[in-house]
Amino acid sequence: MTESDTAPPDGSSDEQLVRNGLHALVADVEPSATALPRVLAGRRRRTGVRTLLGVTGAVAATTAALLLTLVFLVDRTPPTVPAGTAPDSYVAQLADGTLVSVMLETGEVRQEFGRPGAEITALARGEKHVYAATADGGVLRMGAAGSFRRMRGVVPGDEVTAIDTSEGRLAVASGNRVALVSRNTTRRITLSAELVVRDLALDRSGRLALVVGDRTISGPPTLRVVPAGGDSAVRLDTFEVGCGPLRTAWTSTGLAVLRPIECAVTDAVRITTIDPATGSRIGGGVHFGLDRPLGAIGDIRVSTDATDRILVATTSGRMWLVDGAGVDPATGQCASRRDCTSVPPVM
Repeated sequence: MTESDTAPPDGSSDEQLVRNGLHALVADVEPSATALPRVLAGRRRRTGVRTLLGVTGAVAATTAALLLTLVFLVDRTPPTVPAGTAPDSYVAQLADGTLVSVMLETGEVRQEFGRPGAEITALARGEKHVYAATADGGVLRMGAAGSFRRMRGVVPGDEVTAIDTSEGRLAVASGNRVALVSRNTTRRITLSAELVVRDLALDRSGRLALVVGDRTISGPPTLRVVPAGGDSAVRLDTFEVGCGPLRTAWTSTGLAVLRPIECAVTDAVRITTIDPATGSRIGGGVHFGLDRPLGAIGDIRVSTDATDRILVATTSGRMWLVDGAGVDPATGQCASRRDCTSVPPVM
């Protein structure tokens, strides 16, 4: 009788050797009983790390957003603007004596500087303060909080005919003398005894422009320039003054000069820009009519702002704003003499 085909193979047979080799290969690739728990535990650890990193990143992003909000959104309070740098405004004296800063477009009082307690004859507007010349020949410096003090270096007693200020310097004209006050020092410029300084303008570098008249003759005033740090005035002979300059102010390109169009007609004026070094004309000028004839040189005042706009103000309360070739009546607080004194306002 022969063996069945299903009988277990002999351990030494070739078939058994093949079976043993296959079992060994399967054992190498088949997971063990503890393989699945190990894999799940490792996945949990990796997921925990990624979750912690995600939470940390979200917290950092939220903190950064809160910091940006605090920096850019919380403090919206506008910075304090010094007295002399408010845009689109001018300084005037109200009827009750209070010096104020007035918005040019609306006529609303923006800021009050208090009452000087003395008769004011001229105003000048600085970068941080307002200056007021008094009838006794002194000059007061007014602050935004209503504080004021008398300027040193200006000797009371002489009539102040004009004042101007720039870059912390103050120029004061009295008769034939000009005092240039800078911090605790005073430089004095004296012209010939027969001359009188009727107007002056001080630029950022310290140059002075003077409108000078002669006491002994009835001729037209002349225009003179004192260089920065100098002590003598040079006459600009090449400038065709016609009837003579009345007022002057510095611009970024030169000197703005106001004068009558015709000597016999003083209710119309022209503003021309000239080169302060050569006296040559830079701008052809713009002309316009006033509300009444000028009675004296003190009846009108010219001032400029940082954009070269020119404010022409009179003792009658009327004002004109010159912007390039355009001339428009100003509609501010003193445009119709509304609650203002006769001191011409200044920008």
